[in-house]
Amino acid sequence: MKKLLSLALACTLTLGLASCGGTGTSTSSNAPASSSAVESPAAQFDAASYLSGDYPKLPEDGPAYSLSIGHAMQESTESHKMLLALKDAVEKYSDGKITITIYPNSQLGSDSEMIASCVAGDMDMVLQCGSTHATFVPETVIFDIPFLFSGYDSEKIESVLTDSKFRDLYNQANEDGGLVCLMLRAGTDSMNLTSNKPVTSMEDLKGLKIRTAQVESRMAVWNALGANPTPMAFNELYMALQKNGTVDAQDNNLSNALSSALYEVQEYLVPTHHMTPSMDLTMNKDKFYSMPQSYQDLLTAICEDMSAYDYDVCIAMEQYYYDSLVQEHGMQVCEITDEFLTDMQTAAAPAVESAKAAVGNDALYDTLYQLLDGGESA
Repeated sequence: MKKLLSLALACTLTLGLASCGGTGTSTSSNAPASSSAVESPAAQFDAASYLSGDYPKLPEDGPAYSLSIGHAMQESTESHKMLLALKDAVEKYSDGKITITIYPNSQLGSDSEMIASCVAGDMDMVLQCGSTHATFVPETVIFDIPFLFSGYDSEKIESVLTDSKFRDLYNQANEDGGLVCLMLRAGTDSMNLTSNKPVTSMEDLKGLKIRTAQVESRMAVWNALGANPTPMAFNELYMALQKNGTVDAQDNNLSNALSSALYEVQEYLVPTHHMTPSMDLTMNKDKFYSMPQSYQDLLTAICEDMSAYDYDVCIAMEQYYYDSLVQEHGMQVCEITDEFLTDMQTAAAPAVESAKAAVGNDALYDTLYQLLDGGESA
């Protein structure tokens, strides 16, 4: 399934690349949308089919646990739906001894507030971008290293991040920070650029006013590439793109570009894939280890199965977001030639070194690349 989805994404990107400054037929964001909407593939995936069912049986007289999960996303997102499936599976296979309550939409605070609460033990679990944990787990910044996974196959990335020496090191880093990492996904939901101007070379990036999140590593990469990063709250972005000169572009994942209708105020899609932030499901360490071993094993095993579901859905959905922006909403795709990509990677070197220094764990970084380049998976 994943090989087919990756191939489909590559084909779609290849077909779209000629439309900005190339020889193909271009479309304009002012062109009428397709007569039929691009269909989401999410319904094709059944979370229950990913569950092995081969889980530890909890003792009949075992204690009951009520766990909470907080996150900042809306209920309509695939991440929230994944958590609902996780909740159902845990409650089913624990015979109700473990129950889960999910709090979406930042009900329990901002990302930084939620992770602080989780470490303090005031809430049990959080699902959020890993680098928001950097105060407690500096190693999470590794996924903010520019072009980290450039050129690597999605299946290889998933294998290394879910079951390898790298994952063992990452798990230990989380435990050192007071957390247990139950799920980890990266290499999907890549950061890309949308712009009011065509961007096909380093020259086009010079001085380009790009809205970024107020995250040092994300601003650093655009500074290194010669652009003018402008930190701004996401809820201010749409209006800023409408006003001439406030910002010319923004970097984000395709999901946000689509859900926020940025295609209404941006004409060009530039698939830079310059960063692939992680999504981590983490639990308070003390709470996790306070549970009996069979409870820990059950929760861990179900999370492993749900991780495979999460990867498959996210790969398919990234293709869907791309198709929707280009085919349905008429965004022009600017070509990222091999030369342009190499130029960006070379120019980004200072930002790479800065992010590596923030990680502060050379063994983690070296192990990741050893495994991606063909080393042993465990």
